[in-house]
Amino acid sequence: MYYLVLLLAGCLSLPCWASLTQLTKPELALMQSLYQQQDRPLSSAKLNKHLLENQFLLATARQLNPELLVRQSSVGFDNDYHIRRLMVTLLTHQFPALKSIPKKQTTVPFDTAALSDLLGTYPADGHYQTEQLTHWANITLLEMPRITLSQLISSQSMQNRFRLHQGDTELLTRLLNERAHYAELTDAAAPLLATQGLTLTRLETLAKGELLRPPMLAFMGIKAQLHGERSAYLEQIRANISATDIQRYYKRHRDDFKYKHQLSALALRFNSQDEAKLFYKQAQRKSPLAALKAAKRENEFAADGTAALTTITREHTHRWLAQLAFSSQPGKVTAPVRTPSGRWAIVYTERPQYAYYPEDSETVRYQALESLTTEHAITAYQNKFKQWQQQHGVKL
Repeated sequence: MYYLVLLLAGCLSLPCWASLTQLTKPELALMQSLYQQQDRPLSSAKLNKHLLENQFLLATARQLNPELLVRQSSVGFDNDYHIRRLMVTLLTHQFPALKSIPKKQTTVPFDTAALSDLLGTYPADGHYQTEQLTHWANITLLEMPRITLSQLISSQSMQNRFRLHQGDTELLTRLLNERAHYAELTDAAAPLLATQGLTLTRLETLAKGELLRPPMLAFMGIKAQLHGERSAYLEQIRANISATDIQRYYKRHRDDFKYKHQLSALALRFNSQDEAKLFYKQAQRKSPLAALKAAKRENEFAADGTAALTTITREHTHRWLAQLAFSSQPGKVTAPVRTPSGRWAIVYTERPQYAYYPEDSETVRYQALESLTTEHAITAYQNKFKQWQQQHGVKL
């Protein structure tokens, strides 16, 4: 219910449901100038495609991920907060004189104790009850523009909300000053924009498209999501990948599933690094087997205690040494490596033999699903973008 209230509140503020299908020359010129200032130069054609693709992503968010239109993270600021910051940058870039507008100083109607008492204890799960938000919606903090306590606190990050619950009136004052200043800035900018064929509403929509571009590209599988997470949209694409798809993928990429199956190898462990270094030098000067025999040592991979190379697999009883052997370069003695027990190890391998993971193995299934999910996501994205262009007569 909490997120539903936030979603509805967000939909009544900035034009979160709108998207643009055409850009004007003044809009392109402004955005190109801003990008150049930010060391992001784009040609006119690429900029036009970039901005319209942003609008496609904004329209897609409305259909597939409407919660994202309000905020990107439950612990972060809402989107309107970020859009206001983008708009300040955009407007003051276009009209530097706007920077001289003085910051308005407001007076909050609460002291620390009253604010803390009004908000009460910060909820352990960070979620407000509908009744709380309804009550706070009747408390006006700022007249022009009208900002209620519910709007203000819902827009803040978790950290700021917690501070407000602690009665931080200094923070509250700063937040209200920012909102009042933004209102004055946009009021002053509106007639200036009109002289250049620009409007606040369309620029806010451009700003929102730019803001939502990264999370929507991640949502749709075009770029990686944080922590390897997958959206519900991507999970559905993944779930629709069939066993036949995996079989075809395996046939096309069989060489990707090739691995070292066994090696001819030797291994030694030493009590000190100096001993290991001495053997390493001798093995390089002579040969590993000659150094082994000269040192009157045994190959620790050999079950019969011989001083010869022996064939091993990854499942050898000396698992750590086997892992080192399979990760080493055949034909070269490894430099001394410290073992988990604090000793020093050297391995040498030759004649690797290869095998293939079977088609029904978990390794094949996992890698195929990862790759095919990305492939299908890209195809779906391209098709959706093309359909959106055709539906709205967009030409790139």
